[in-house]
Amino acid sequence: MNVKERCYLRDAYVFDFTAKVRESIRMEDGKFGVYLDKTYFYPVSGGQPEDSGTLGGRRVVAVTEDEKGVLHTIDGELDGMGEIEGHIDAHRRLDHMQQHTGQHLLSRVFLEMFKARTVGFHLGERYSTIDLDGYFPSDVEIDAVESRVNGLVRDDLPVASRIIGAEEYERIRSRRPGDGADAVRSRLPGGVESIRIVEIEGVECSTCCGTHCKRTGEIGLVKILGVEKVKGKARVEFVCGGRAVSDYGGKHRVLRSLALQFSTDWRGLEQVVGKLVEENRALGKEKEELTRELAHFRAVEFSEPTGNVGGIDIVKRVFEGEDAGALRRVAFEIRDSKSSVVLFGITGPSPGLVFACTPGLPLEMGELLKLSAGVMGARGGGGKDFAQGGGGDGGKVQEALDKAETSVKELLGG
Repeated sequence: MNVKERCYLRDAYVFDFTAKVRESIRMEDGKFGVYLDKTYFYPVSGGQPEDSGTLGGRRVVAVTEDEKGVLHTIDGELDGMGEIEGHIDAHRRLDHMQQHTGQHLLSRVFLEMFKARTVGFHLGERYSTIDLDGYFPSDVEIDAVESRVNGLVRDDLPVASRIIGAEEYERIRSRRPGDGADAVRSRLPGGVESIRIVEIEGVECSTCCGTHCKRTGEIGLVKILGVEKVKGKARVEFVCGGRAVSDYGGKHRVLRSLALQFSTDWRGLEQVVGKLVEENRALGKEKEELTRELAHFRAVEFSEPTGNVGGIDIVKRVFEGEDAGALRRVAFEIRDSKSSVVLFGITGPSPGLVFACTPGLPLEMGELLKLSAGVMGARGGGGKDFAQGGGGDGGKVQEALDKAETSVKELLGG
């Protein structure tokens, strides 16, 4: 790494600079790539996105690294190869600094409090994440970590970064606690003579090439949004600084809007919603009971056999625009009350078939459905005692039921 070229390593607060063009190349997509003798543009690396801004009056659309150094991709050709001006989007840079510095604190506190090592970091456009190895925090532990991290933010601790040689790195590595999980824990690879470290006074020391705040107080606020399990790791989602303030503002607006709808203060929403949930649960139980009763009465109404084979009733009926779920209940009521085969069809905009039989009969409703559904182009499936399908030509429902009835009679020897 050419440290002299990458000026953002020394000072992340420079947003405007001048530099000389080392090389300019035309790229395949019509854009141009530019290498400078020095740059303050941060290239995408280590989970942190690149900076945005302008270079020589052209918009910078990507910043990457290759064997030549930092490659700035711009949306047009530069005028000449001399000295040009670079202007970095300060808002984006400062936002990334808050998120990345906040990540260092979060990772350190998870490590100190629960021996949970960070094995992944991603700084996204709306929120950031860290992945913890072999540990999934509870809500109580999340609250404890968040409280500790924001305490360190309020302490306004100095944050320093510097390039050190292999010898000093080994001295730092040897004085770290021997728990095998610190960020500064591995020997430098062969041939690497220097490395950049970031230190938060009295709290954190780790290798990193990202951009960071000068003091923890500049982070402002760290808020953990949630935790989910991803590939066996705990993925912690968080926001810092301006993002945390925006997140709070957005959620507060939603709470106030909801509170107005319930004619209460937002602080009373939890109680109001809890009461509504209980009422809804009670209504759900009442609805279930009424649905069962209705299914029973309808089963009595529609249970009159339309045919019989070998002492087994066949109940075949066509309904206009009925709900398939409601008919399923009716079919179950009929088949469970007497030895029978139920063949229901639905016409209208949502045609369908509902087949059921008393358990133990030598029939397979799933196979019967496939056979008859083909008549109307319906799709569906089921098992031995029940099958359901839908779609196709509603004008052929009766034909499909007739075919099913014929098959039942053949199978039962009628």
